[in-house]
Amino acid sequence: MSYSDRATPSVEILSNGLTLVTAPAVTTGVATVAVHVGVGFRSEPADYSGMAHFFEHLMFGGSANVAPGGHFAAVESVGGRVGGHTRHDYTELFDVVPAHALGEVVGLEADRLSEPRLDPETLRTQLGVIRAELEQVGATPYGGFPWRFLPPTMYSTHPNIHDGYGDLDTLATVTPGHAARFFATWYAPHRIVVTLEGDLRPSALAAARESLSAIPASPDSDEGEIDVSEPPRQRDRHEVVRARNIPEPVWAVGFRLPDPRRNPLVFAACTALATLLPVHDPAAGITARSGWFGTPADARSPDPLVLSTHPRHGVGGDQLIEMVRELLAPWRDGRPRPAVLETAPARLRLWQYQRAERPAHRARRLGATQLLFGDPLFDHTVDPARALDRDLLGAAAEHLLGQAVGSILVLPSEADAT
Repeated sequence: MSYSDRATPSVEILSNGLTLVTAPAVTTGVATVAVHVGVGFRSEPADYSGMAHFFEHLMFGGSANVAPGGHFAAVESVGGRVGGHTRHDYTELFDVVPAHALGEVVGLEADRLSEPRLDPETLRTQLGVIRAELEQVGATPYGGFPWRFLPPTMYSTHPNIHDGYGDLDTLATVTPGHAARFFATWYAPHRIVVTLEGDLRPSALAAARESLSAIPASPDSDEGEIDVSEPPRQRDRHEVVRARNIPEPVWAVGFRLPDPRRNPLVFAACTALATLLPVHDPAAGITARSGWFGTPADARSPDPLVLSTHPRHGVGGDQLIEMVRELLAPWRDGRPRPAVLETAPARLRLWQYQRAERPAHRARRLGATQLLFGDPLFDHTVDPARALDRDLLGAAAEHLLGQAVGSILVLPSEADAT
């Protein structure tokens, strides 16, 4: 999708409390609907770990006026596509469709945001889909690395440790009543952001606003709020585990990023370092990412900067942690090779362009940052290209070096190693 003109997004709160972001753009006749709900892996009840991800699947199981599978069928029948993800602090649902179908698709979203199908058969069906997803992750080489392995070494509280899939045997005990209570609490309109982006025709916008405003309001309370704060580590922690989907040993270390709301420029500089470190010291063979899934500012604090590598035989976790600190030290001390900074703006812009080419990327980021930070343009605030100042990069390295870290070495399972 290519854009020749983009209007500044507008944000409005509808009468039921739902936040609507509209972002017109000149496209090739395409529009995107992105729904962001304020519940994710770590903001779900501890006694039903995995419920946020379970509910993402339930939202595709039909609704009051849409049969199971009907949402997919309706979108695909006009040549569109559907997607969904559960992240640490939100659940995301999105549709990419021809512009003329926008009003109809928003109607589909409003229907499931009003009354999803939560009968026993739907619960059983979607739990089976999750079991199959987990099997696929387990069979994929390096599936779930590092986000399913590293958090217990970085953090100590349940919201930040668990991987979001939860215990499927516990989820199998979820009743329609449990699901209805979860929906009423977490899918209340005041916890939802809907973003409409692309070719937004006035008639479609009017229909969309009418559909979304008809979603029943819920009491605006703090019921269900989960504390996701995390005390800083006092000392380094390194663990070794085995997994059946790991062909060769792989290691990762996690640093805590600064809070992007309190220190956006140092956060941005940390993101810049994630791009520059592998280039600055290619012999180390590391990869780096800002955020668990490589998207900066995709979660509230705490959020990690993760560096990983395939270690040489016999190299231990302490040695690898020290190696990474040695990579960061020149940046803190003002000693990186000038050529790295000379090419940094081009590298960052290419990286951003590659991300922007993903389907529905702009709508999804506008909605996510509005939900997380109250600003659909928050990505501009933490743009790493704004943080290539030498002092800012030094401050970022100092922030990372001034903390204890968690690291994990994942080895092939005993069966795979023999």
